[in-house]
Amino acid sequence: MAWSPVYLAFGAVYFGGLTLAGILSARHRGDSNQYLNATSALPLWVCAAACIAANCGSLDLFAMMALGAQYGMLACQFYWIGAIPALIAVAFWLLPAYKRTRNVTILDFIARHYGGATRSMVALCMAAMMLLIAGVGLYAVAQIATAFLGWTFLRGVLVAAAVVLFYTWIGGFRATVYTELIHFVLVLAAVVPLFFLVAHQLGGFSRMIAEIPASRVHAWQGMPLFAPHAVMDRFGVVFGLGLVLSFGYWGTDFVQLQRALAVRREQDAAFIPLSIGFAKILFAVLIAITGVAAPLVLSHAHLSRNWNATLPDLMLHYYGSVWLGFGFMGLAGSLISTFSNNVAGFTAAWVNGIYQAWMRPEASDRHYLRISRLTNVVAVLVSVGAAFFALGFQSLMEYIQMVLSTFNAPLFALVALTAIAPRRAARGGLPGFLIGLACAVLHQILVLTHMLHYGSQLAANFYGAILGFCVTTAATLWIGSVRSGMEEGEVATRPVSEERRTAIRWPAVLAGACLAGLFLLFNAIFW
Repeated sequence: MAWSPVYLAFGAVYFGGLTLAGILSARHRGDSNQYLNATSALPLWVCAAACIAANCGSLDLFAMMALGAQYGMLACQFYWIGAIPALIAVAFWLLPAYKRTRNVTILDFIARHYGGATRSMVALCMAAMMLLIAGVGLYAVAQIATAFLGWTFLRGVLVAAAVVLFYTWIGGFRATVYTELIHFVLVLAAVVPLFFLVAHQLGGFSRMIAEIPASRVHAWQGMPLFAPHAVMDRFGVVFGLGLVLSFGYWGTDFVQLQRALAVRREQDAAFIPLSIGFAKILFAVLIAITGVAAPLVLSHAHLSRNWNATLPDLMLHYYGSVWLGFGFMGLAGSLISTFSNNVAGFTAAWVNGIYQAWMRPEASDRHYLRISRLTNVVAVLVSVGAAFFALGFQSLMEYIQMVLSTFNAPLFALVALTAIAPRRAARGGLPGFLIGLACAVLHQILVLTHMLHYGSQLAANFYGAILGFCVTTAATLWIGSVRSGMEEGEVATRPVSEERRTAIRWPAVLAGACLAGLFLLFNAIFW
């Protein structure tokens, strides 16, 4: 891609916008919590748009289009059963529980039910998970720079890291949210036209669906009931993806809950996950189906060597030089935004859950603010190494699901147990979590060393998530039942049902019903 003065002018405006967002965010003076989380400080539309941007930004589009090209309509499972039921449950159960107990992060929720030691261990695991996923964002930026500009992988990684470090250092979490909105607008302009261009080339939407081989156009039909050695089976998809991974991600993900808990009015919290659900329905059509049809217009042999090249190859195939430049900047900018989300999340998890809890619990707020900025720098540097680790995976979605199945499944078991058996779970929370985490890690090691075989890495991830969740649940309940006396911190444990209730807004109930109806409709159409 040859550069022109138009690109340079657009780039100047883009970087000027990032700088302005960082400076304006820094003007909102506050304590370390406002720098790290901006709790109850942002309007509804900003939080909703930021959550959609975080979930449907470039990394998600990049990975979903590659997954569609690789697996066909099975990729839509990540947007349908892998998102919609959990988002509805989060809207009307988990998120109100977090808000009414005044927990500013998921770590505070864990501390309330399981004590400080469990909170710190969970924070450590979440920090590791976010760094690994931050490396994916850097990896994707470098891939884009290599495809469009001919840069080396290392050069792309370093440039992206420098940009993120600049504006997150200045403005903290608030700057991350507002720059995320800028990036999302750009990436929509870069990626959405591809759906219409592919459909036009193949003779329209209905003709495009007809051209896709029958084995790739069904989301459920032909999938075996229980077959770990198949690419996917219904047991793994329903329980591994639909229950454990989906509810675990949407109910405990630090990055998403940061944005949802930042909404000013408590009664508006339910609209945040519901808005993400509607976006997932739309993007399943615009993005996943575009990836499914990509082998019809591109070289299948070339794509099969690197499925992650699907999105940049489609852009290079269709776009002219000017639009290609805009598309590249939007795509790269949104990927950088995804990277910054996880950097901000890691910083908050480390400072709130580990440093403040273990190392310096009585320090001044100014000290925590200084440590937050220092942690931000360290997170960016460590993410560079994580980007090189991600190089070993052909599909970014497989890599992301591997990380989530290892760390999120045991954490979701703890959250679920607060509603089922809160007092018994509190006694066995920490050892149960460690046992479940150890089993999940061991399972992935056996898979990666080819000592344990599945039909695909995705199938391995689904069954690994089921294993981690079940082991954590069983171990926590068993240890809790045999322990006598109260653990330190358990006296603060109280069932969620005893907390002050938040009135349910009927517009939110109606939106949830519409979302559930669309979920059933699209599953029926592409059964």
